[in-house]
Amino acid sequence: MQKRLAFLIVAVSVVALPLAAQAQHKSPLADAPAIRKRLELRSTRLELGAGAATTIGQDFFHSVFIDVKLGFHITDWLSIAAFGGFAVANLDTGFKTNVVGSLPTDNTNPTRAPTQGEATATMNKIQNMFGAQLEVTPFTGKYSLFGKIFAHYDFYALLGVGALNYAASGTGNANACSDNGQLAAPPAQPTPCAVTGLKLGLNAGVGAHSFINQFLALNFELRDIVAPNNAAGRDVNGDRRVDNNDLTYGNTFIAALNLVVYFPTTADISN
Repeated sequence: MQKRLAFLIVAVSVVALPLAAQAQHKSPLADAPAIRKRLELRSTRLELGAGAATTIGQDFFHSVFIDVKLGFHITDWLSIAAFGGFAVANLDTGFKTNVVGSLPTDNTNPTRAPTQGEATATMNKIQNMFGAQLEVTPFTGKYSLFGKIFAHYDFYALLGVGALNYAASGTGNANACSDNGQLAAPPAQPTPCAVTGLKLGLNAGVGAHSFINQFLALNFELRDIVAPNNAAGRDVNGDRRVDNNDLTYGNTFIAALNLVVYFPTTADISN
């Protein structure tokens, strides 16, 4: 019995002592970062960009903008930014062409439909867009083209406030919308109104950067500004009058491509 107990003690010591010694030994990589000598392309840097933007899937007009953006990266994954777009063109959509073409040119044979001039006078278009957003960057990395061109990239989600500045497309005598539009008794049709001015809403979307070098990058954004609108200036809720109660929140999808510059122009390198 004593021999067996002595053998057990020796066996336990042979196994336990190396494990204890290994537990006391600290790995040289224990507190090391996941990636060493990493370019901090975003952290505490100012981002200034300019380019072009366009609406997608609008009812009556595709708006084309000159786009500008200013942002500050608080950390490598969190930033705040503001943007503005100034329309340089509003192009007729195919839908607008088809709708207007189906309407009468005058009131010679009165119908419930507006004339072409009445319809186009109250169709609105976007003059400007503005917004501010918080950006979260969960994905970053590096890619190669044909094994010869290498570049850093990132993907981010954005959320904030947005505003669209509308203007009437026609030059006719369309009235501006008010809270007490004129009540129309059947069979007369409510007098249409032109939606104009700045409308506030939600701004959400996604974006990406492709870095050309440490201070220059291409920035793509796809955003949705959800703001109140009445694109045709017509009675939407069926109360026989056209006013601000006919405004409904709708999606305005906008794609933007900017060339951005970072300051300072040299990125920090992690330990």
